Amino acid sequence: MIRPILLVLAVLIAKPAYSQDVIAEYLTWLGPQDLANSRGVRLESFGAVLAQDRANYHRFGIRQELDTGDPIFGDRAMRSALPRLYEAGRRVEAYIIDDVMSGRGHYVFIRVMGVGGRITHVDVYEGAG
Repeated sequence: MIRPILLVLAVLIAKPAYSQDVIAEYLTWLGPQDLANSRGVRLESFGAVLAQDRANYHRFGIRQELDTGDPIFGDRAMRSALPRLYEAGRRVEAYIIDDVMSGRGHYVFIRVMGVGGRITHVDVYEGAG
């Protein structure tokens, strides 16, 4: 029979069944060029702007001075998942969303997170610029 104290210790030091891994990171300027889709339709959500930024970077070659690449969002299906991945992750502060959606723009740092190589969400932070 396992002693209760050993069971408690085993639970306390056991590694969780899963851990979050950083899959990719990138820095990007979200500005007026990212506020409309390729058909010129104004985007309504911050997550959609994140996806358009990556489309601009990977598909259309529209890049700002400090934009960096990523190994994930060159794929159209992955870009289309960005709004959902943003909603599932750490959201950026409201003033940054206001800057971006108003067209003033803002640098953001994106961290793509996952478990076992499967992307679960993106965390968005204020970037340096």
